[in-house]
Amino acid sequence: MNYKKGWSKKRRGKSLCARNNYRHEKIHQKLLHLNLLKELSPFNTRNYNSKEYFAVFEQASLHKTSIKQACLMKRLQGTKYPSPEQVMKCCRKISPETMTNFINSALQSQFNALPKNIRQQLKNSGTLIIDFHQDCYYGNKDNPHVRKSKVKKSTNLFYEYLTADLYCKNGCFTIAILHRAPNKDIFSLTKRLLKLVEKVISFKVVIFDGEFATVDVLDFLQHMGVKFLGRKSRTVRVKAHLNTYYRSPDWENKRQWRPIELRSKNSRSKTVCVEICPQNVKKEMKAMVKSLGWSITPKYADKLYRKRFNIETGYRDKHKFQIFTCTKILSTRLLIFLISALLWNCWQGFLIWIRALKIYSKDLPREFLIQLTAHWVKFSLRKMLYS
Repeated sequence: MNYKKGWSKKRRGKSLCARNNYRHEKIHQKLLHLNLLKELSPFNTRNYNSKEYFAVFEQASLHKTSIKQACLMKRLQGTKYPSPEQVMKCCRKISPETMTNFINSALQSQFNALPKNIRQQLKNSGTLIIDFHQDCYYGNKDNPHVRKSKVKKSTNLFYEYLTADLYCKNGCFTIAILHRAPNKDIFSLTKRLLKLVEKVISFKVVIFDGEFATVDVLDFLQHMGVKFLGRKSRTVRVKAHLNTYYRSPDWENKRQWRPIELRSKNSRSKTVCVEICPQNVKKEMKAMVKSLGWSITPKYADKLYRKRFNIETGYRDKHKFQIFTCTKILSTRLLIFLISALLWNCWQGFLIWIRALKIYSKDLPREFLIQLTAHWVKFSLRKMLYS
């Protein structure tokens, strides 16, 4: 956006209002009115269409209530909406594999429906962050899709989802989700996830934590020609490497990238060459790993890796849109997580646009940004509740 130098702040604010006042409405209409459930045949019944089913999920997600309460609220408004039993019946008819394919198709449709300027910011960044997220499970321990965790809050049983988020300096956008099945290892899951992302965007950098830093994954990324940055667990070779170069107490002043050859536990003949650098995490030495030949400083690597924690914050924010449920059916839980991800993506799309406005016009009045944000929230909530 180019503005004339002679314009005052007040006049510039009015110009932006006149030109871009409709964009927050446009973003919401594009992202939340795609009729995504139309692809699932159980949600196209004789008495109700897919939009009416989606409105129930949207209502429950916004109010963080159960599907039963959302259906009753919609019916009290005097409109024709399905009953809770009908909604859950449609959910049970879908297999987990079909639901997984639908989820990624819906996220890709939502990304393609973004306004061009928002989509371009995510594409230009080309930074992909992958991570595992846990969804609490209360039920039978013999469920093959459930994983155990050492973390105990109210339960130590979880459904685990592998997510891929596109990151730019103005925000994030969830673009792919996979469920962690018991018969799938991390390498096969990561490989499938990256292939799903490749259908939409060509990414340049992948950021991950220590769980993904296996020899198979690192070797696969190097063959793809993608730069990666992550944290590596302290294996025997990593410990020996760190003890060789960083024995002294002032090891932080001597940090630099050094090449190392990692070997697979399963196949000793399989190796991969990467670069490792120590990192101070709460006064404890950790190991950072990056692709060979990528010339970045350790300080910049620390700054870039910290972007991964924005995904953790985003996951907590998704739970604020989570529908209250006690169901143990995997396909239904996946659909509920998708609805929260769609709403979170909708909000992130608006934040990316409004933050870009602030960057391009640094002297934009603060009152204008507040009014614009409040107006968008008011419109979006009214549109979602009474559409």
